[in-house]
Amino acid sequence: MHQPTSTDAAIGLLAELGDDAVIYSGGTELLLVMKLGLADFDHLVDIKRIPGLDAITVDNNVLRIGAAATHRSIETNQDIGTGWPSLAMMTRQVANVRVRNVGTLGGNLAFGDPASDPATFLLALEASIEVRGVDGLLRSVPVGEFHRGAYQTALADAELIESIVVPPLAPTTVVVHERVRFHERPAVTVSVAGDAEAGQVSDVKIAVGSVGPVPIRVGEAEVALRGTEVSSLASAATEAAAAVEAVVEPTDDMHGSVEYKRHLAGVLVGRAVEKCLGEALKTSVPG
Repeated sequence: MHQPTSTDAAIGLLAELGDDAVIYSGGTELLLVMKLGLADFDHLVDIKRIPGLDAITVDNNVLRIGAAATHRSIETNQDIGTGWPSLAMMTRQVANVRVRNVGTLGGNLAFGDPASDPATFLLALEASIEVRGVDGLLRSVPVGEFHRGAYQTALADAELIESIVVPPLAPTTVVVHERVRFHERPAVTVSVAGDAEAGQVSDVKIAVGSVGPVPIRVGEAEVALRGTEVSSLASAATEAAAAVEAVVEPTDDMHGSVEYKRHLAGVLVGRAVEKCLGEALKTSVPG
């Protein structure tokens, strides 16, 4: 176990030790796969002692969450509760309290597990991930480009996540996160963020995850929903659900067949769209 006290030192260790080393933070997923014999590393690079890597800050209404911040610290952070309450609510659904006390947001994203509440939610909020490598430069990767496949990410050799950046939410934005899980593991996750002006939907973002190898945005459904009014919301939500079912690529596993998961994704999207946009439309009309 190595315990560097700076990101540069941690990156240096990764560069020096190569494939024999892996970043260790909360370890909730890493230690499990090692225990099961699915992975083996001679060196763990513990980043929990790096000053500031667990910090949660707000600057100009932009939220920055350090990679080593635990789910529990996000769930209970006052600034997040005020400016991004939907993020705190989503985080409360992650696994269980024991896992949230030690598991980190950066570790969750870097592990690349397809079954992830945070990845789906952050995609709908158009968040980005700041990554640092051996050149010392910080690069920003949109969440939608970070996950390349099941357990595959945009992280290059000797790179680590430094922070997650969440843009400000407008006061009128409504965010809804829905999910189905089996044994505390998400099988389908859906996040919808929507706004309305003068009784019409002005903007909407739909992210679907945990059902396939990576979370996806459903642009066809988003475009179709813009301009929707309360009178046509139910039918528009049904159309959005159908659009999702047409594009998702579910993974067939012990939790359900491809057809079953595709149906679940559509049902959850329809439910989340009605809930999110119904609230946004209601508050967009004075009186």
